[in-house]
Amino acid sequence: MIAFPLQFSNAPVGPEGLVFAFAAATAVAGTFVAFLAYRGYRRNASRPMLYLAVGIALLTVVPVGIDYGLSTVTTATDATVVLGVTIAHLTGVVAILYALTRA
Repeated sequence: MIAFPLQFSNAPVGPEGLVFAFAAATAVAGTFVAFLAYRGYRRNASRPMLYLAVGIALLTVVPVGIDYGLSTVTTATDATVVLGVTIAHLTGVVAILYALTRA
């Protein structure tokens, strides 16, 4: 019988690489969606679309930048990085809420 290992020691991408790849894909997709919303704002002069674009960017692009930028450029602790990401998420949700209700 052939035994299959549960983990390959010579795998080209480890767990950290996969997390980075998914974070990068999220940032790219979020940038595209935010750009489309911004284009809708420019085309129709619709303030809700501007807030939607900002909210999407704050939910998808900014946290990735904070996570990888802040932790590699500075000596920020994990708690500081999580606080920055949480503030970006909260601000993004508030911007989208404003876009859907008041703008």
